[in-house]
Amino acid sequence: MSLNPQELKGLIDSTPNVSVLLNLPGYYAKRQLPEKGVDSEVVYDCPRTQMMVRTAVKGTQIGHHFHTVSDEIVIVVGGRGEILVNGEWKPVKAGDVHVCPRGIVHDTRALEENLQYISVFTPHLPPGTDINWVK
Repeated sequence: MSLNPQELKGLIDSTPNVSVLLNLPGYYAKRQLPEKGVDSEVVYDCPRTQMMVRTAVKGTQIGHHFHTVSDEIVIVVGGRGEILVNGEWKPVKAGDVHVCPRGIVHDTRALEENLQYISVFTPHLPPGTDINWVK
């Protein structure tokens, strides 16, 4: 069965408005990293979900925070670091996945090497920010 493109009109509401296939090693190789902090680019965006490809540069700690609207799924794809999970720092490396529901305090740090990861926010982050810093 084939669909008439007119039947899909109004259904696609994403940026980009096509399917996405990323080659992560190639993607990361082309990025210019800051000296410190987190390099982050939104690679998929729609009203329901937002996906960012990120690198926490060696020596970076993001800071304890929580989200009020969005759950965050972190997929570690390269390097090593630590994620604050339920109040404890846990070492992470490629292949680790952290699922953090809204309202849960978490943090990420890359102390000895860069940490490459993907963050998926669902539902989509609200305009501005959904980061609530904890001191």
